[in-house]
Amino acid sequence: MDGSEDGGDLVVLIHGLARTRASMRIMSIRLQRAGFRTAFARYDSRRMRVNEAVATVARQIEKMDRHGDLHLVGHSLGGVVALRVRNERPDLNIHRIVQLGSPNRGSGAARTLSDLRLAREFFGPVLRELTADPDMADNPDPDVMAIAGASMPRWLSQRYGIHGYNDGLVSVRSAWGWAAGKRLRVESIHGWLPLSAEVAQQVIDFLKTGDVARKADADD
Repeated sequence: MDGSEDGGDLVVLIHGLARTRASMRIMSIRLQRAGFRTAFARYDSRRMRVNEAVATVARQIEKMDRHGDLHLVGHSLGGVVALRVRNERPDLNIHRIVQLGSPNRGSGAARTLSDLRLAREFFGPVLRELTADPDMADNPDPDVMAIAGASMPRWLSQRYGIHGYNDGLVSVRSAWGWAAGKRLRVESIHGWLPLSAEVAQQVIDFLKTGDVARKADADD
């Protein structure tokens, strides 16, 4: 575990598919500077299905030294896992969730890649799970924020099965999902979301206040 203050809330950072904790390191540093303690959840994203990743992350959280509020911040698949952990493990008392470019309603890129044998072998069984839109009715939770990237030209991304504003892998509609009570759109590609200073500040503001700083950007 990394930490900046003994008394700060704990933020658990969850990386995305085919990534490691290193992809969340800059976000961790920025959260620490804002007074939070941080920890990294680990799971084998290329070999686990979503339910296995949820169970693995939940077991790690159980063992963490917690005081103050507990929050989860997940990038891409990590955000899907974060929301599932909160919903399926109420005993963990997770307060707020932030999803960064998470394919809550499936990914057009995953649908395209799942037709390719080499992609299926590389990304593992979770790839097919990310192709489907669960078609959930909106049920916004004020303690869930979804940040979507929207900098990829739509004429280009449509060639790969991604429609509407998107970050190159996940559409804004999918990233906003059905559970987020706070929804933001930023000019970013998918991989840059956890590295962006702008995104980090939005995460910090939401975790501290439960609100977003730039409400004008919250509508598509």
